[in-house]
Amino acid sequence: MENIQQEKKILRKKVFEINKTYSAKKLSTMSEKIMERLENFTPFKEAKTIGIYHSLKSEVETTNFIKKWLSEKNFYLPVIVEDDMVFRKYISDNSLQKSNYGIQEPLGKDFTDYDKIDLFIVPGVAFDKQLNRMGRGKGYYDRFLYNLKTTIKIGICFDFQLFKYIPVECNDIKMNYIITETEIIGTKITD
Repeated sequence: MENIQQEKKILRKKVFEINKTYSAKKLSTMSEKIMERLENFTPFKEAKTIGIYHSLKSEVETTNFIKKWLSEKNFYLPVIVEDDMVFRKYISDNSLQKSNYGIQEPLGKDFTDYDKIDLFIVPGVAFDKQLNRMGRGKGYYDRFLYNLKTTIKIGICFDFQLFKYIPVECNDIKMNYIITETEIIGTKITD
């Protein structure tokens, strides 16, 4: 267990160092390619209620994507409350406040009808070709996603965040699909 934690720590550092070698403009261009793949993907087209994140600088950019699709989809964004993550409906940028982590979080009441979530778009530090995900180490997403047994989970990441294998633990939640700039990994669906 301690060995896996150490491996994860080393991999996180490696990925963050690689991320720093890209300009903000290049990361933005790469993000656009990923989000274009996502919006043309059947599970996204069919989804009405979507869990998604408001991106940090080092993550695949989601802000413009959310605004683009807001009139057609219901988006719910994470809010950290003590040691847990809850989700609240995104209405507009005016309904956001910056958290202690520097993340824009929606105000309003917590969304608890998780059976209504059609699709969950998940960030991560690293993913692998077996659909495993490694986050930042706090376990927020793994604890939350554990309860979403039937919801389609799509990890989105830059190509440099996708590995053949990453270290995993029994409580790490697998994705159904992973989308990068150049590929979609997961069960084949005709698009």
